[in-house]
Amino acid sequence: MILRLLKFFGHSRRLSLIGLLVLLLFGARTWAQSGTVLPEPLAPIELQSAAKIQLGHMLFFDRRLSGDGTMSCAVCHLPDHAFADGRDLSGAYPTNKHWRNTPTLLNAAYLKNFFWDGRSDSLAHQATEPIETPFEMNSNLPYIVAKLAEIPEYREAFQKAFSAEVSQELILSALAAFEQTLTTLDSPYEQYLKGEPQFLSQQARKGMEIFFGPRGGCSQCHAGAMLSDQQFHNLGVAETRALQEDPQQRATRRFVLAQHGLPMLPRDPGRYLVSKQPPDMGAFRTPPLHQVAQTGPYMHNGSLNTLAEVVAFFSHGGGKDAQKSKQLKPLDFTPEEQAALVAFLESLSGSVPEVHRPHLPGD
Repeated sequence: MILRLLKFFGHSRRLSLIGLLVLLLFGARTWAQSGTVLPEPLAPIELQSAAKIQLGHMLFFDRRLSGDGTMSCAVCHLPDHAFADGRDLSGAYPTNKHWRNTPTLLNAAYLKNFFWDGRSDSLAHQATEPIETPFEMNSNLPYIVAKLAEIPEYREAFQKAFSAEVSQELILSALAAFEQTLTTLDSPYEQYLKGEPQFLSQQARKGMEIFFGPRGGCSQCHAGAMLSDQQFHNLGVAETRALQEDPQQRATRRFVLAQHGLPMLPRDPGRYLVSKQPPDMGAFRTPPLHQVAQTGPYMHNGSLNTLAEVVAFFSHGGGKDAQKSKQLKPLDFTPEEQAALVAFLESLSGSVPEVHRPHLPGD
């Protein structure tokens, strides 16, 4: 995994040099009009030791991190589903229900905020909530520390990785070290940017021109190395009937809102949960698009099942269930344009890291 990361750093530098040469030779205006985009260098990743990654790998798959031993990080971030889970709403602790879709962990090391509402700013910090919240893993970090400290193999693993005893902070640090290795950077689109045009079909190139050009304007929000501005926008995505009427899902929303000092609301408040600013009501983080073809269903509530539905949604100018982002307007894509956009989005998928359940202490 470390070699994979080192290889990527070289890739990022090459992309930056290509972009500089293009700008010098043709000028910024020509580059912007070409319908393509060059990723900015991604944020540096702290290279983790193999021992930290191995420990995090074990913890990621260990169901003992949950209250009743049935849930692990890997239950909702499945390697076979591009580290999402393929469900409209995330998995939940038995007898409970979640209220939001599971984002992929791929390339999460390069994000500056986490969750659909951006309420966490680091991989280590974001792991705390799913572990401890009652409707996800329903556990308690101090108790997990006590459990792991009674397992000799885990004690040895923490000593090897950190030269320290088991602690809450080191559990979270080890999980983050493992998750930092989950990168995918060899898609046909990435190959195209590296000067290998044969990797991108003519239809996908047409979709790329629409995506980055004035016809689609998708890169207003899906910009930069992650194809995300990492900002928050209200697209008018409609609430599903289940989220409006199911008592268990309503209970989850009521609980989360109360945790943030809010009363029960008729819909998911999105970024407003964190900011308490009225313009953020119903606004959600722009999702990165690498590997997007494997991470459906889409939107914060999983209400769109396919990429074709997503493209049609934007073609219609977004949803009508709430005040929409001022950036959205009906685009009326033709069937051919919609198919081209789907082909381009499919070209953003590369090789997913092959990760298997490791031997766990006590197995």
